[in-house]
Amino acid sequence: MNMLPSSARAINPAPVRRVLAASAIVALATVTVACGDDESSDGAAEGLCPSTLRIQTDWFPELEHGGTYQLIGTEGEISKDQVNYSGPVNDKYKVDGLETIVINTVNFDKSNSSILLDGEADMAYLNLSDVIGDSGAVDMVAIAKTLDKDPQMVMWDPTQFDIQEPADIAATGAPVLHFPGVAYIDYMLGSGFMTADQDDPSYDGSDSKFVSSNGGLIQQGFATNEVYKYENEIAWKDGAPADVSFFTVGDLGFDNYPAAITMLRENVERYRDCLTALVPKMQQAWIDFLEDPQPIMDKLIEINEVHDGFWALTPELNTAGFALLESGNFAANSPDETYCSFDPERVQELYDILAPIYDEQGTEIAASVDALYTNEFCAGAPGRV
Repeated sequence: MNMLPSSARAINPAPVRRVLAASAIVALATVTVACGDDESSDGAAEGLCPSTLRIQTDWFPELEHGGTYQLIGTEGEISKDQVNYSGPVNDKYKVDGLETIVINTVNFDKSNSSILLDGEADMAYLNLSDVIGDSGAVDMVAIAKTLDKDPQMVMWDPTQFDIQEPADIAATGAPVLHFPGVAYIDYMLGSGFMTADQDDPSYDGSDSKFVSSNGGLIQQGFATNEVYKYENEIAWKDGAPADVSFFTVGDLGFDNYPAAITMLRENVERYRDCLTALVPKMQQAWIDFLEDPQPIMDKLIEINEVHDGFWALTPELNTAGFALLESGNFAANSPDETYCSFDPERVQELYDILAPIYDEQGTEIAASVDALYTNEFCAGAPGRV
């Protein structure tokens, strides 16, 4: 559920939840152009947009991806072999030329930055922190948000740890279990919210250490997922589920944009006219999902069942996760009242937090955040009412 380091940072070979930031970005001599060719296979010129759009998500199908799956709707094709979901774009979101959307699940072998660089997807979910962190290695632009706030969190047993504010985490002395190379962990260390002695980057995504320690540690997770699981499904506290408390990364002062829709800069330039028409439709799909999530949430359960991996959803988990998504304003409008744009002040604050961290790690990043995102295509986007 989380972020791995950028190109110059340590790599965790184990499967990792959430955006896998550039794990080992290798400079390529040539880059496959995204969005297919300008012409179809029979040589006929395409419309405003290419016929097929490939979108790389950052995890298995889950409600936090709902607006993207809404672009296809509930009648798409589930492929177990390809571990994806594809189908004709829903009539409501059609733009000239675009016929088919393919939604790919997480790739544990490659970061989403590398997937874009290799031309294996046209758009990808990347945390804005990863767009910044990978900017010295991959020339990318975030073009629209998915969620407004990041549900990523650190959680703990409130009966063992009296944590009322972020600084209290350090006072507990408890291990903080997380995936290695996570930017907000570096931020917590630099802010004094945890100490180096507490730093435990051995998390593998499972509940084994939390359960075996009887909740005797602090662990990263996703508020819209693990909170419900640990409180209702996972027997971690004396052989039974129990309440947990948490701070989201935003509560910690790390106000990240999660899973931003990101493209290579050269393809943003190439498909500018397409994106002007398409991005508002994509964001309308998010609004439609948020207004009526049940059909897509039910479909996500089915998709995971057909994929037949270790990841699974339940109606109860989806209902609880969506309720938290709404009550926590994770899916709020942007300051300009669209459900699309990035707040420049907030983006600058995130960059200012990350720049010294990456400098200390020796990771080269862009000298300015200004070119790493754009609100150009959000101009015609709708907002939630």
